Amino acid sequence: MTGAPPGSRWFIIALINFLVAAIIGVLLRYAFVEEIPGFHFRKFLYAHSHVAMLGWLFQGFFAVLLPYLYPTGVPGVLHRLFWLSQAMVLGMLVAFPIVGYTSWAIGFASAHILVSYGFVWLIWKALGQHRYNWMLGVLFIRTALALMVLSTLSLWAIGPIMALGMREHEIFYLAVQWFLHFQFNGWFLFMALGLWFVQLESDKIPLPVQQLRTFYRWLLVSTPITFALAVAWSNPNLIVFTVNSVGIIIQTVALVLFIRILLRTPLPLGNWSPWARRLLILALASFLGKLLVQALVVIPAVAEMAYTLRNYVIGFIHLITLGMLSMLLIAVALKGNMIAMRNRLAPAGLVILIVGIAGSEFLLFLQGTLLWWSMGFLPWYHEGLLL
Repeated sequence: MTGAPPGSRWFIIALINFLVAAIIGVLLRYAFVEEIPGFHFRKFLYAHSHVAMLGWLFQGFFAVLLPYLYPTGVPGVLHRLFWLSQAMVLGMLVAFPIVGYTSWAIGFASAHILVSYGFVWLIWKALGQHRYNWMLGVLFIRTALALMVLSTLSLWAIGPIMALGMREHEIFYLAVQWFLHFQFNGWFLFMALGLWFVQLESDKIPLPVQQLRTFYRWLLVSTPITFALAVAWSNPNLIVFTVNSVGIIIQTVALVLFIRILLRTPLPLGNWSPWARRLLILALASFLGKLLVQALVVIPAVAEMAYTLRNYVIGFIHLITLGMLSMLLIAVALKGNMIAMRNRLAPAGLVILIVGIAGSEFLLFLQGTLLWWSMGFLPWYHEGLLL
């Protein structure tokens, strides 16, 4: 790590968390192929999702931002917050497989939320010093931080909901979906775009600021409205579907604006390494794929299918977390020399990772479509996903 940019050690630890989440994911897939004695699927699923979201994406996002905010060194208070967050991730990794979504695991998750508020406060203040250097980057990242705080508000209600014996009530589901919606479509999405704009603005690439601000406004307005799709699970009526459709139409306008900007604005990426460019293109393609998939949900029949078929749900979540966010994080880390491709194993590993993501996405969406059309299961489907 000698001579590496600030945050490099954080990113390596985040990558290790990514590996741990991936190993648990393999176990979850193996459980469909062979029985694992004493294996509780849902408990390990909680561990997988929390380590992936809080250990990999949460820590990875802040790690790649540090060299831009603190080029001469990271403040000690941020280091302490990072290690506290890592301790909470390890606590959840141990607690969820043992006790599930109960007291100990909830305690670690709640402590992580408090630590995240500390990150938000310090990063928000640091961004203020760069608001004229990265006008778009600061706008998107500050919005991401606000949406992250908004997403956590529902989690404070989960404890009382469970204490009242309402674990199976629809309000528990809606509280969890509120968190997930504003994490994936709020915090993660705006943070990813903000990081990309910080990269472009740091490289002094001229951008159509007003057009991108318009794109930002349309995307932001659509974010709370499209929560209606989660509400439709417990209340599938015409009004809820109509509200969701309005949100999707607004988001589709944002998609059209973004595509027009990409087509009209040349983005010179000559100072990105070949692999960083490839991963960035994959991340952008996944982002466009996410918005296109959501555009289809404007049709009520498609919306109902989207939230009832688990294959589609998992495929969509992995399209965001693996295809878009993970590819972007690794691309930005390569661009910032936080990690380096120093031997043949590194590019081979990235090729295998990309093939694995593409293969699992293909199988998930294909199987979901076959179930939608009442055509049954693919032969060797679970074995293919495990592979």
